[in-house]
Amino acid sequence: MTRRLTVSRDSEPYKADNQTTVSPFELASVLLRRKRTIALAVVGVMLLAAAVTLLIPNKYVSTSSILPSGGTDKMADLKSLAGLTGLMSQDESSSELYPVILSSHTIRDAVLGTDFTFIEDNQKRHLTLPEYFDEDDPDKLRKALGEITSVSLDKKTGVISLGVETEYPEYSRAILTTYLSELESFNLHKRRSQAGERAKYLERELALCKDNLLRAEDSLALFQAFNRDWIATSDPGLAIQIARLERDVQTRNQTYLYLLQEVEVAKLDARKDVPVVRILDQPTLPTEKSSPKRAMVVLLMGMLALVGSVFWVLVAEAIRRSASGPEGPALENLRDRKSTRLNSSHGKLS
Repeated sequence: MTRRLTVSRDSEPYKADNQTTVSPFELASVLLRRKRTIALAVVGVMLLAAAVTLLIPNKYVSTSSILPSGGTDKMADLKSLAGLTGLMSQDESSSELYPVILSSHTIRDAVLGTDFTFIEDNQKRHLTLPEYFDEDDPDKLRKALGEITSVSLDKKTGVISLGVETEYPEYSRAILTTYLSELESFNLHKRRSQAGERAKYLERELALCKDNLLRAEDSLALFQAFNRDWIATSDPGLAIQIARLERDVQTRNQTYLYLLQEVEVAKLDARKDVPVVRILDQPTLPTEKSSPKRAMVVLLMGMLALVGSVFWVLVAEAIRRSASGPEGPALENLRDRKSTRLNSSHGKLS
């Protein structure tokens, strides 16, 4: 009779999967265990951000606004949507060109060449922009001036908003005031309009016509001087020559008077056609700093530090688990069972 020896095991071998899943509770427990590390990282980054922002000087922005002037194309938006930007017409005296003019090298060079005088801490101070930026290169100076200057155009109302931001409130207002003065000077002396060009053309024609009139009058006077008896003469050739000279003088005189009248009218039209800088709000004197936003920067850096530290803790935990291999949980289970059996056997012996 053959006996079979059967060996029974209390439990089946542990079967470990190559892929392990982590529950949200496990993630929460990991974060709770590392909460001290996360808190120290967040507080350290926030303190560092606060220290850095304290080193940044306060800046103040002076603002101003300009009312629209001249005609605007009411169909501009519709043409832009239809892709017909080449057909968009714009009045030469329109204030829509102000942002372009204010950003031009002509205006910026004039502002950069100004010696500003302002009051700082109850003391008069002289400061140029090259001294403020500590720069001598013209291109870099224009770029630096553009960075502290803001110009925006409201397409609905046509109102132009300007702003200049520096470390000194009075300095910001002085620079912005110079901007407006240079813009008005450019409109009066350098910006050309159709009426102004017409007035200059008529002035040139008037000067030419005046010269022709003087020559005609001199010719008539010279002819009469050589022929003093021209009134009582019976010579038909002499009478014809006198009539021609007189007719030439009368014609040129009428042309001169007509051009003189047209020149005066064109000058009036040119004055009306000059774009007027209609300032809605004069440059303000800022009393509150515009930057830096220290509280916002500190909070933002704190949030970034929190996200970064949490991510670092989770990545470190994942690396630790992957380094232990797939048999790590099984070894932990066997170790727990072995310790339980040893405890129970010691209890029976005792």
